[in-house]
Amino acid sequence: MRRCSAALVLVLLLAGCGGGAETTVLPAWESPSPTAPAPLTAKEAKGRYLAVVAPYNTALEELEAALKAGRPWRTVRGLARTVASTNAAHAEQLRTTVWPAKAQAPVAALLKENEVALRHWQLAAEADSAAVLMREIRAAAAHDGGAQADKVRVALGLPLYRDS
Repeated sequence: MRRCSAALVLVLLLAGCGGGAETTVLPAWESPSPTAPAPLTAKEAKGRYLAVVAPYNTALEELEAALKAGRPWRTVRGLARTVASTNAAHAEQLRTTVWPAKAQAPVAALLKENEVALRHWQLAAEADSAAVLMREIRAAAAHDGGAQADKVRVALGLPLYRDS
């Protein structure tokens, strides 16, 4: 009996037994607006930059060593593929990181130069001959972003790449 009366009370409350025709419309649920992450601190930015560029720098060094050692072009092409993939990954990480204000313009310049180099690294990775491979490696090297990377390092208080 108690359950029945409790259920009846609930039904009456839900039915709006007040006799009025007004209905209350609840606001639609909205997800909270995402807030932009704060820029990294100077210390965080140093560590983040070094972590982001390390795989790319390592891949470049391995490619350079293979070229100096006269490795077969197909081996070098495989290394160029690694350079292309690490280049793309590091560019994405640079792009999605919120850098301190003084590093934002140098990072943007580095990314712009990186876009040009990446196209050539991708072509090198797909080269069907030693001549095409070397042409694309030289084209990519012409846009290595070294000057821009030096400006990023200076903005972040890091030593230049060959000094570190």
